[in-house]
This record gives sequence, structure tokens and C-alpha cells, in this order.
Amino acid sequence: MTDGAEAAGGGSSGSSASGAAGVRASPQSGTRRLAGRLGAVVGLMPPGDGAREAEPGLTPSVRVRASQQAPSVAARGTSHPSPQARAAPVRARGRPPAGVFAGARRKRTASPSAAGGAGDESAQAVRGRRGVDYEVVSTRRGPGTWGAVLFLVLLAVVAWVAGSRAYRWVSEQLDPPGEPAGEIVLTLPLGSSTASISDLLAERGVVPSSRAYEWYVRIKGGPAFQAGEYTFQANSSVWETLAVLEAGPSRIAQADQQSLTIPEGWTVAQMADLFDQAQDLSFSGTEFRAAVRERAVLSLVAPAPSVLPAGVIDPAEGQLFADTYFVDSQTTAEQLVALMTDRLDAVLTELGYDEAPRRVGLTPYEALIVASMIEREAQRPEDRARVSRVIYNRLSQGWSLGLDATVVYAVGTSELTAELLAVDSPYNTRVLTGLPPTPIAAPGRASLEAALNPADGPWMYFVLTDADGTLSFSETDEQFQRDKALCQARGLCG
Repeated sequence: MTDGAEAAGGGSSGSSASGAAGVRASPQSGTRRLAGRLGAVVGLMPPGDGAREAEPGLTPSVRVRASQQAPSVAARGTSHPSPQARAAPVRARGRPPAGVFAGARRKRTASPSAAGGAGDESAQAVRGRRGVDYEVVSTRRGPGTWGAVLFLVLLAVVAWVAGSRAYRWVSEQLDPPGEPAGEIVLTLPLGSSTASISDLLAERGVVPSSRAYEWYVRIKGGPAFQAGEYTFQANSSVWETLAVLEAGPSRIAQADQQSLTIPEGWTVAQMADLFDQAQDLSFSGTEFRAAVRERAVLSLVAPAPSVLPAGVIDPAEGQLFADTYFVDSQTTAEQLVALMTDRLDAVLTELGYDEAPRRVGLTPYEALIVASMIEREAQRPEDRARVSRVIYNRLSQGWSLGLDATVVYAVGTSELTAELLAVDSPYNTRVLTGLPPTPIAAPGRASLEAALNPADGPWMYFVLTDADGTLSFSETDEQFQRDKALCQARGLCG
């Protein structure tokens, strides 16, 4: 209800100016006039004869001047306002209906065509201010929490369906639906790698996906198969196929084959020299080195060469497994490199090198570096785990490893002088702390096991004390000096 409207037009003229309300009056019947006044009383429409009904959803809010002719608000059961209160704006208490957006403001001004210049007079009454200010308040209710819950449920359903389909697809690549049926006889040539075997198996329908087979073998490991003739079944799972390979060939491929034995502890350069000297090989040592360099990363555990520091001698060092391989006149250098790398990854997987961070606090590649140092330092099997323990004890204490084998790898000779022992190289563990940047040789299986399973002991030193390769281990420098004197007395060290 806007006080002051009745005083402005409550006479018998029948055309209330209603300037404060800003609503033009028009002649109405008595019934309409009475309804209009009643509406003004309850705050539903502005007062005045013939005043129009308040617009649905709009609440009139009128600023008026205090006037002696204005009716007292006591008519509505409230106390008389103070002069300051009468000068303050009075807002209607009508509540707008639901469905009106918040923040919108709609204004209506007095009509200048009202009888007797009512529009001008009402404008003067409010000192030139605009008429009715309609403040719109939103009461619409949105989807709210239920909409959010429904969205999350739908999202979860979509994710579950997508995940189920992806899992089903991967499962079918490893184990196709249906039973194996029909025999397929394949001859796996000498020097076959995991990649070439997977392509052949998928092409002949033994397994559904060559990529799935290859990655399963690289992650889980596979048997060291022998070249020859195998009988598979069509539509087989990856593990059924691996079981056939592990059982061995029904007929061994013998034609024109020769064995190549790579000694444990050899470097890539030594392997290349061996291939240059071997007879009836289809590739040379130079071609072997080129095949090694063509592959940016050999083993699955190795970093990219680009992240290795300056001074690295050969990024591929230690990634070619030392073993006996059978090749023929058709075997290429690329095939042999792939076969040697696959064999290393299979052994690392079997030994659990993925658990190296938990077991020894190193990455799988760093554990491979440790294994290469064990290979070059320990000559007897019983000394490998203790050499491993000395390396880990020194690393944990922040000591330099002080291993001659790493210096020998850096300078290329075992005749070490005082000058060579001080060589500026990332492989000089007498000067630098921590591990060398790469392995220094191809470790065998025993050294790989020792790197993950060091013996328990407080040793910080070891030195050769017997010509048969026996190493003496000590905890203190005093004990080490006694062992070193024995080594020198027997002519085993300088």
C-alpha cells in the first residue's frame, strides 16, 4: 500500500490524480471504484478512482513527500510515524506471484493526459522523481539437487558402459570368445623376435591381435623359445599360445644354424668384435652396431638417450642380454638385436624388476646399472649378493662407490694409473658419488638377481685377496687396509 494516494484524489471529482502511484484515472462505475479502493487498502493495486489493477507479479514501491493531507498509516493498525519516517520511502507489502525473474526492474510513469493535468501535478508532488518503481523478485524453482543427482547418475552409467566395453574389448584381444579349433603348423625361424612372432601368429589366426600378444609378453614375460616347428590351434588365447612355445617345437630347425654365445659382462663393442670374427654370419659387427643405434630405446626399462648426461659412452650398454643364440644365414643384425633385447625384458619381468623401487629404492634401470657393476666386480657366485650390499650401503651413506670396474669402462683399459684413476668421466665412481649414467656391461641372470636381493651385512669395503677371485669384505677402513695389504702382497692389486 502506498500512503498519500487517497489524499491526492479522494474528492468527489471521480478522477483521482494518483500522482504518487503514477496511474492514470478514468471514469469507472461505483462498483469498480469501490473495488479499486479496497484493492488499494490491501495493497493489490494503487488507490484512486478508476485506478487500474496492479500488474501481476509487480510490487509497487512509491517514494512520496511528507504532507499534511497524507493519511496516517495508523489506519492499518500501526503507530504514527515520526516526521523522519514520513519522509522516508514507503514500500507496498504486496508479495509478487511466482514466476518473475529476480533483478529486473520495470518503471511506469504518470500519464500526462490525466484530467486536470494530473500527471504534471503528481510529478510536482514527488519533485520530478519517477513514479512507481516495480521491483521483481524471482520465486521460480529450478531442477536443483535432483537435477544434479540425475546428471551424476547418468555420467556414472555412461562411464560404466564405456569401461565395460573397453574391458571386454581388451579381454577379447587376449582371449577371443569361443573354443580353439583347428590345428595350425608354423615354423618359427631362427632369430625370431617377439614382434615378428606376434605378426606371424596374428596373420595365421592363432591369436586375434599381434599388438595385444606383443605387449602381454613384454609386460608379463614369455618363454625363451627354440626355433623350429610348432603346432598351434586357431582362436587361441595368448597364454595358450605361450604354453605351446614353452613346451618346445615338435621339430627343431637345424638347417644352416650356428650358435652365438655372448659372454656375461661383455660390452656392446666386444659383441661387435665377436660378430666380425664369426664365420658364415649374414651381418658384420659394424652392421650390428648400426642396428643398435637405429633403435632409440631398446629395453622397456631404459630411458631415452636424450635424457642421458654428456659423456655417455653407449646408451644401449647393458640392454642386450648375454646368452646363447642360434642364427642362420638369413638372420639379420636387426633380428638379433631385437631377440637379445626381448630376452632381457623377459628375464627382468620374471625377476620382478618392476618392484625395484620398493625392494631396493631404485628404478628398474638403476637396478640394471647395479647388476652390471656386480657382474664386473664379482667373479664367484657367492660374492655377488655381498658386493650388491656394499654398493647399497655406500649409496645410502652418500659415499662414492670407488669401483675400479667403472673406471676401466671409462678409459678402456684395466691397467689403471694414478692419472687414469682421476679421469674426468661420469663413470669415475672413485671421484663422483652416485651411480654411473648407464650400465657398464651386459649382466647375467645371477647378477640381475643379486641386484634385487642384496645380502644382509654392514660391509662398506671389499677387495680381491685370492687368485681364484675370492673377495674379502670389511666394515671399517682399518680392516680394509689389512685386506688391501694382503692383495698387494699376492700381486693381485697395485
